[in-house]
Amino acid sequence: MKKLLCGGLFFLWALSPLTVVAAAEPTPLTPYTATYSTTAMGMKVRIKRQLVATDDGYTLTSNGSSMFAKIKESARFKLIGEQIQGIDYGYHLKSVVRRRREVIFLPEDGVIKSLKKGDWTEHSWSAGVLDQLSQQEQLRLDLKIAAQTSDAPPDILKFKVVDGARIKQRTLKFLGKETLTTPIGDVQTLHFEQVRSPEASRRSNVWIAPSLDYLMVRTLHEEDDSTIEILVESLALEP
Repeated sequence: MKKLLCGGLFFLWALSPLTVVAAAEPTPLTPYTATYSTTAMGMKVRIKRQLVATDDGYTLTSNGSSMFAKIKESARFKLIGEQIQGIDYGYHLKSVVRRRREVIFLPEDGVIKSLKKGDWTEHSWSAGVLDQLSQQEQLRLDLKIAAQTSDAPPDILKFKVVDGARIKQRTLKFLGKETLTTPIGDVQTLHFEQVRSPEASRRSNVWIAPSLDYLMVRTLHEEDDSTIEILVESLALEP
């Protein structure tokens, strides 16, 4: 269950395709505060997520806690045109087990440093490589850019993510438009599924709301006989 919970929460924050359409004008990110709910070990868990603008870019935080675990995650990044460029990232899980992950982006040195399972590794610098958390903001940007030239979202979105000693290639497939009933009302969404190999036992889906500045309103992560759903409870966009 702990493995699935971590996987489900990571999927909430681990979606960010590369830029798919060039925009004529910058499309800034709108700061927001949102809460999501999920269930872990029979208990309801609330996750607070907040994006704020700073002098050097943006800071995104996502925190959740229960009697058994506490998760703190943060990412600092800036925009270069319509592409997010990471500054640093941190993930801390405190429960029966403890986990810590970090990423430091050093374009001036030509490297990306990544910590996982106590080991630091280095990757050669490459534009478009993002951390686990800021990727959701890149997804927002890419879908907003695509909407400027088409009424339909891209069928396939490909992206890259730092994960310890690896830079993983991931793909999202658009399944269609769906209206979801949520605690904040009925919301028209874009439904994407993460593409995996046919023999994979995991399935991950995400629903994005264009009317809410392309923010995530639901994820569903299935692994073996367990399912984790994360659903929006409240959302406030800055004017």
